[in-house]
Amino acid sequence: MKFVLLHFLLLIGLPVMADDAVTLSREKAIALAFANQRDLKVAALEINRAASRVQWAGRLENPELELGASGDGVGLDEGERTYEVAFSQRFPLTSKLKKEKGLRTWQVVLAEAEVVEQRRQLAGEIDRAVVELLATREKIRLGREGAALNKEIIQSLEGKVTLGEASKLDLMQANLSGRTLDQSVKLLQAQENQQRLGLNQLVGLEATTALNLTGTLELPASRPATDGEMSGILQRRPDHVLALAKIDESRAAIALEESKRWEDIAVKVFVEGESANDDPTGLEKNTFAGVGISIPLPFRQRNQDAIAQARIDAEAAAGGVEAARFTVRAECEEAWQRRLDSWELAREAGGDLLVLAEENLTGFRDAYGKGEATLAQVQKAQEQVLELRAAATNFLADYHLAEARVRYVTGAYPGLALSRSSAK
Repeated sequence: MKFVLLHFLLLIGLPVMADDAVTLSREKAIALAFANQRDLKVAALEINRAASRVQWAGRLENPELELGASGDGVGLDEGERTYEVAFSQRFPLTSKLKKEKGLRTWQVVLAEAEVVEQRRQLAGEIDRAVVELLATREKIRLGREGAALNKEIIQSLEGKVTLGEASKLDLMQANLSGRTLDQSVKLLQAQENQQRLGLNQLVGLEATTALNLTGTLELPASRPATDGEMSGILQRRPDHVLALAKIDESRAAIALEESKRWEDIAVKVFVEGESANDDPTGLEKNTFAGVGISIPLPFRQRNQDAIAQARIDAEAAAGGVEAARFTVRAECEEAWQRRLDSWELAREAGGDLLVLAEENLTGFRDAYGKGEATLAQVQKAQEQVLELRAAATNFLADYHLAEARVRYVTGAYPGLALSRSSAK
């Protein structure tokens, strides 16, 4: 029904209204994505799956009921009969059931850490997407300012051409410059629309939702730090916590496999009855009750292969922790240095050079109004200002992208804490 109504509105030429605008900050966008992202909800089911395994782990196998009956109907057919009713239960000789539950418990931690790592990756994508969208909107604003300045020149030229004080060629050149600026703004608007659609998808909003982003691309006055507390970063990084949890999980797996060297014993309680001929009294009935036990002897199979595989997994897990720590340190060093370099470049780009170019444009415009400068000089000064503003915006965007990278590699996002942690 909704599709039919939408098609009807398009046919009759009425505008289709977008969803109400949503105001987002970077923090709110991340929190909203954690709540809305469909993929995260599906991934979180693995935690429930692992928790369910813990609930049902460590239980004895089902008991067995054995029934048997025999007679001599195919033999002498003297009415002799036997029957047996037995109840058997297998019991582990070791603490295998307890170790299985311990292994399943660590697998819950693994599942949770994997989901939290997906959250960190999603938060990093959203952080970058918000910065890129803010930068594009700032470029659109600057492009519109440039187009507005050019329109003022065109209006001034139109009056001068009417009075014969300016050439029509100058007016044509100014119109051409204006068309070029308008085309650049339209290209940026198309890019902004694609970025908004991408951000809506990441956050979990409908494609038609308009976004009001809070925050600006201002440059901090103070020099950014080039280091941080590595122990705290390692505790926040879910991939590092995941690597640590794999060590504990592998140790629990070794303990479980070693406990399987001895197979379960079987305890059997039975009742037997028989009807047999006994000379000279004839057919007599008798009943027996007893207990039996079956103990497997580990002469050939002692679960050696599974134990060896579990120990190899433990070695791999230990190596994974070292690899994770090296990666985290390297990523942090690179991110901190990149943020500092971007800050210095952005500070320089938005400094004296841009101020000088803006003053130069103002001077040429005043001189052109007095007939002391040519239109080409004014346009050249205007192009320089637009280029420097665009460059300054790019450098500011680079800084904030570098800042977003620092947040990503340090795990400084809300909602990343694990309910259990094996961080050491």
